Amino acid sequence: MSILPGEGQRDRARSKVVDYSQSMANARIFRSTSMSEVRENIANTYCPHNLQIGEKGATLDAWLNHRRLTSIGIGVMGYGALVEIEKIQDEDMLLLMQPLHGHADIGTRRQTVASATDLASVVDTGNLHRMRWSGDCVQRVVQIPNSILDQHAMMLMGRPLSQRLVFDEGMQLSPDRASCWSYASLILQELSAKAPDPSGVVLKNLEALFIFKLLESHRNNYSDQLGPQPCKIAPSHVRRTEQFIIDKAQEPILIEDLIEVAGVSARALFDGFRRFRGTSPMAFLKSVRLERVHEDLKNARHGENVTEIACRWHFYQLGRFSAQYRQIFGELPSETLRKYN
Repeated sequence: MSILPGEGQRDRARSKVVDYSQSMANARIFRSTSMSEVRENIANTYCPHNLQIGEKGATLDAWLNHRRLTSIGIGVMGYGALVEIEKIQDEDMLLLMQPLHGHADIGTRRQTVASATDLASVVDTGNLHRMRWSGDCVQRVVQIPNSILDQHAMMLMGRPLSQRLVFDEGMQLSPDRASCWSYASLILQELSAKAPDPSGVVLKNLEALFIFKLLESHRNNYSDQLGPQPCKIAPSHVRRTEQFIIDKAQEPILIEDLIEVAGVSARALFDGFRRFRGTSPMAFLKSVRLERVHEDLKNARHGENVTEIACRWHFYQLGRFSAQYRQIFGELPSETLRKYN
């Protein structure tokens, strides 16, 4: 029996997908032709969404190999048919998607990234609007909770963030330019071993390197502070004061307390924070407390409200607090509470 040219192309594409499906095969989540099963498994791994086949008469041959590690989740997946994905729910995380084969249109609230093998997408789920994957599309996907990104950014800068991290949504890839995907490849190699150890030291370090490389090399609203900097080690009194604030943020803290902990004059303390952290000691304290409020709102117990949590972290002027919170996290405290509870 002769094979039409179109059928031959589809067969070659299908065999290519099968090759990719062997990556991390020991971490198989599912393989299915059932729309409901595919939708449920992808929703449980990433985000709830609506999924539709984009070609009349086509059928799914979807698969997902995925592993959730200490800080990130990483996987490889394909749908085996042209699909359209809409009504994607926000899971407060960043999704990095790199096509290994085929292409995908990644629609956000700002633009559409025409993603292909030389252009990955870097999208916060809060901005992810719709996606369209070609039938032969296979993507490597990394998920990072925003709280983990904030922690690593704070480690690089030595201070809390004053506003939410915002990345460029397209990441141009080039063989002669190092990127975080180099570390993703190493992670996949580790996970593809016969006896992978997801809690091992090597994987934990590769996770951290992936995140630090993303923060350092991919354009975002903190790039001028997260990129390589001249060596500027903060003096011990600044680092000592920072640690005191982090440890004691829930307790009443006065500037006199910080001066005593620092063991230097008020002028020296303020000058040290200004020169090495770009902020003041009390502004640093406020940033730490706002971050703690954010975490408590996401993990609130039944019956807890915004006022109770804000006061726990010494925010008593609720109107001003709400405005500061929205400036950093992009939403009102009450919206965070509703989203996670």
